Amino acid sequence: MSESTHPLTYQRDLRGLTRVDLADLIRVAARRRGLRSGVDKQRIRKWEVLGVMPDAANQIYIAEALDLPIELVEPDTWPHWLPLSDGGVVPFGSSSSVTALREALKTAMDPQRRAVLALSGSALTALAGSWAGGAQPATLVTHLSDGTLVGDDTVTMLEDSVRRLNALATDQRQHFAALMDAHLTTVTNLIGHSRYDRTTGLRLHLLASTLAQTVAWHRFDHGRHTAAGQLWIAALHSAHATNDTDLGAAMLGDLAYQAAWRRDHAIAASLLQHALVRTEHPAARSLLHLRLARTLAAQGEKRAALRALTAAEHHLGVSSGIPRPTWCAWMSEAVMRSVNLSQPEGVSTPQGA
Repeated sequence: MSESTHPLTYQRDLRGLTRVDLADLIRVAARRRGLRSGVDKQRIRKWEVLGVMPDAANQIYIAEALDLPIELVEPDTWPHWLPLSDGGVVPFGSSSSVTALREALKTAMDPQRRAVLALSGSALTALAGSWAGGAQPATLVTHLSDGTLVGDDTVTMLEDSVRRLNALATDQRQHFAALMDAHLTTVTNLIGHSRYDRTTGLRLHLLASTLAQTVAWHRFDHGRHTAAGQLWIAALHSAHATNDTDLGAAMLGDLAYQAAWRRDHAIAASLLQHALVRTEHPAARSLLHLRLARTLAAQGEKRAALRALTAAEHHLGVSSGIPRPTWCAWMSEAVMRSVNLSQPEGVSTPQGA
């Protein structure tokens, strides 16, 4: 889906429906309730092209016409309740960071939506390929006439709070899961509905990325894999908006870990290979090569696995003079020595090598 495609247009095109076809189906949905709908192709054009919002009743009819669960309908959030991506994966675009965050939050909170938006491996690799190819980052400065300017004190307070939450031991974070969700919702709303300069935009997107990553691991640990995947995708979009390629690579690495945990090693290897295209810090490259070595070994590609392991050892020994990204700060020679290529990737503790 291109960045300019309206979600309703996407859903209609996905089913091969013209505007006339969709109008007919909406009228049928109304008749099933003993009601009448005056929707025609011109009305649908207004929804898709002119930004007109359908009333609550018509949104329910739209869901029925598209064979989507009624539980997805949230009239006040139109058109964001509509699934808007191939395989549950939001593509990169000028405002995709907010879209991806909203999709992730909805999926994390709504069991029905998790069933609808199962992630496609091919869509994930396509997203990773787009990232590796240097997709255009999201716009960081909003120009909403009614948006409130975000103050420095607000962002600093959120940064301090998130830093303390992320510093908690993993087994303690479960007590603050709802608070982390609330923080992520707050940051998403600030990005989507407020005004800010570039510096503040960078800080908000960095917050969104680190928060979404933490919340994703919480969902992963509790077996909610579709929600975790959506959150890592959202974190990737937010990292991409900051142009922090190492942070973006971390999110692809987490998605690869999840794929390997599911024993989908071909997808895991593809994600890691795309991640390595733009990873800069040697420690980050070392960790990603290590994960690649293990997932290649799981596929029986021992020679390629040994090459990846050699690359991991090489990059670990390179000094960059720049502090390591926090997500790979623990990478060490001891970790390298403990690697067993006969153990499939995804068996060890989450977030490990």
